[in-house]
Amino acid sequence: MFACRSGVQLILISMLAACSGLENDRASPEASAEVPAPGASAAWGCDDPQPGHPTAAERNAFVEEVGSFAIRAEERHGVPAAAITAMAILESGYGWTRLAQNTNNLLGWKYFPGASAGEREFWVLECPEKGTSDRFIVFRDRAEAVDFVAEQLATTDNYRADTERYRSDRQSGADVVEAVNRWVDGIADPYSTQPEAYRTAVRRIMNDTYQIAEGRSSERKLYSLSESVSPPRAQSAQALGG
Repeated sequence: MFACRSGVQLILISMLAACSGLENDRASPEASAEVPAPGASAAWGCDDPQPGHPTAAERNAFVEEVGSFAIRAEERHGVPAAAITAMAILESGYGWTRLAQNTNNLLGWKYFPGASAGEREFWVLECPEKGTSDRFIVFRDRAEAVDFVAEQLATTDNYRADTERYRSDRQSGADVVEAVNRWVDGIADPYSTQPEAYRTAVRRIMNDTYQIAEGRSSERKLYSLSESVSPPRAQSAQALGG
């Protein structure tokens, strides 16, 4: 199944210069009360973080929280935690977009009715300035959102081969940074309509999670999330997607 969020500008906060339209199957305070509809604040674009957010403390909290979910997702589904966390940052503006706040949908996964959405509800993102109106899956919480998307990236036709290759790379003892980057390179197309810009943006976030203008430190690099996960055993690799 290949659900699409087409023509959407990536969430590139002050430290990111690239932007990309997403094409994918594909939450911030957890979803509760509705946040204002687009147009309620002229300064708040429909794909942008809420003005005034994220603060440094909010970025730190988001990475700690979502990073733990991504590690769990790598252990269960075999997708790189480093990349999943970076993609969530990119898509949700550290959880401060309207979509993220209303739905916990950190990775912008579009809604299609029936089994592909797991019988979940949808929320409509109206974007008058772009002339678009798209439906996205509503998740119970962020943990559910990360696990659901990770499973799709491990099992659906568009991404399965890249995830299987990542598992194989880890089993063979390949350098983790190289293995993660190779996975990002593979899924960027079809995940994004501008795969080169998408690859660049995700890698930049994985290299320095908080502010690219600052000096990079090994402690802050998201690659350490995947380095903390033991390589899957060959005999259990098939089970990781289930």
